[in-house]
Parts: sequence; C-alpha cells; structure tokens
Amino acid sequence: MRYSEAKKRAISVLMEAGIEEAEVDSEYLLLNVTGLDKAGLLMKLFEEMPEEEEKAYDELIKRRSTHEPLQYIIGNQNFMGYTFLVTPDVLIPRFDTEILAELAGKRAYEAVLKIFKGSGECDLGIDNTEFRILDICTGSGCVPVSVGLDLYKKIRSKNIPTAISVTAADISEAAVEVAKKNYKLNLDEYMSDMSAFESTGTENNISGLEYRFVISDLFNNIEGKYHIITANPPYIVQKEIEDLMPEISEHEPRLALDGGADGMDFYRRIVKEAVDYLYPDGRLLMEFDDSQAEPVADMMKEAGFTEVEVHRDLAGLRRVIEGRFLG
Repeated sequence: MRYSEAKKRAISVLMEAGIEEAEVDSEYLLLNVTGLDKAGLLMKLFEEMPEEEEKAYDELIKRRSTHEPLQYIIGNQNFMGYTFLVTPDVLIPRFDTEILAELAGKRAYEAVLKIFKGSGECDLGIDNTEFRILDICTGSGCVPVSVGLDLYKKIRSKNIPTAISVTAADISEAAVEVAKKNYKLNLDEYMSDMSAFESTGTENNISGLEYRFVISDLFNNIEGKYHIITANPPYIVQKEIEDLMPEISEHEPRLALDGGADGMDFYRRIVKEAVDYLYPDGRLLMEFDDSQAEPVADMMKEAGFTEVEVHRDLAGLRRVIEGRFLG
C-alpha cells in the first residue's frame, strides 16, 4: 500500500468515527509513525509504505477513532513556542491558556523593571533579591515553564542581575512529575541553542533561574511570598462534564476538570488564600470560563484586590482575570 492510500483509508476511518479534524489528524499520525516532516512525506506519498509502518499507523488510527486525544497518542503539544510532554495524568495545554501565559509574562517583566530597577536590589524594602513566581494547579507545567523561561531570556538579554524563582504546584504527584520533565526538556533545548550558557547552579537549574516542583493542594504546602501567582484551576461545572466532547470527558483527568457544583470551588479558595502569599503590589492571574467573569471579579474585589481586569481570548470570550494586591 502506498503512503497516499494509507492516509486516504485513515481519513475515511476517522470520518466514520466522527472525528472532526480527520484529515489533519491522519497526517499528524502519519508523520509521527514515519518520522518525516511534511515536505518529506509529500515526496514519498506515492511510494510503497513498509509493512511495519502500515501496522503502526493503523494502530494509531484505531486509537484516535475511539476519540483518544491526538496529543495523548503522539505524546506532546506545542504551547507558547515550546514543546510539552502530555500524558493522561495532565490536562492538554490549550491555545486559550496562552492568553494567561502571555499576560503573566508581560506583568512579570514590568514588575522586574519596576521593583528591581535593573540593580538586582529590591526597591520596596522586601528582603530578597529574586523575582518569585508561583503557579498552582500546574498540570503539565506549560504556564510556569514558558513564563519563567521567557522572563529569564528577557532579563538576561538586558543584563538585569535579578534571579528568578519559579514554584510549580499541583495536588497530583503524577502531574508534578510530568511538569518536572517538561521543565528539563525545555531547559535542555534552550541551553543547546545558546552559544554559551551559565554552567553554575544546581542540577536542572542554571545561574539566576531556579525551579521548584511541589505536591500541594493549592497553597497547603506553599511557603513564602510571591510577586506573581498564576492559576488555571478546574472550572467545569460537575454535572456538565459528561456532556463535553468524549476527548475531554472520557480521557482527560477529571481532577483537572471538576470545579464543583457551580464550577467555582477553586476560585473561592484561591482568591481567599492568595493574599497571604503575595508581596505588596503582587498580582494574581487566573483563567476561567466566560460565564464566571462577574462572580470571580466580585470575589477578588471583596478580598482586597484592585485594578481587577478581565481579558478576552481571540474568540472574544472572557478568559483571564488579573488583580493587584497592595498588601
């Protein structure tokens, strides 16, 4: 069987199974099996497909036809220009969550310039010389890894002598292990791309950048204060989970989806407790569902946050909220 024939058959199988992106998914899986890029596959489309590749491809198509997510099958997902390993222990990183990561990165860089003024010494009387970021409900680690590495690259390019400390926390031990692997994967990739890099520092960290991974039920095992806290907590209304597409309801971890009877359980805890873990002038940023914008904003204002602002995603839906805590 030729590669073109195998792909055509795969598209038919996926379409019959109700897979919306049948053609796109069939190509991704074919690239995964062959190890080719799109240009290489195009050149081989009318060549005979080796039997072992055909069998492997059929197996992947069979898995996808059961609505197992493509990302779990191929084992990774792109986010903010980085590659993240994904397993059924973690939520698959979504493009919408890049809104949270981009905003957190922007606020973090603004804060570094304001607080440390390029001197490496804190200008607010705070007894530390590092910029501290906390991400809770971290899952794959896509938010803290991308935000921390991007911030490190920016301040390094400007020769700002500020250290960065990032803590990533999740209640799931399995998720924390995935997040650790994703940090190492992307740190190694960054270091391999540098013509020269700092060789000092502890294992899996480089000079001026430190990551900690903590098993924690929100703030239970968290210590100290932070300049930025981010969170993409479970926010699906419990009774609505079964109505979601099967890729989500049958395959993604319920622990990362279930937000309780009204989807607000985690926001109540996070907003109430975050004030004890923020430095003066620190910020809390969270992702949520469009329908939750008003109640989450009200919670934040009642807890003492100012400059509460909601940001929309590319579809125009309210997706991320931020607030400033004066202390």
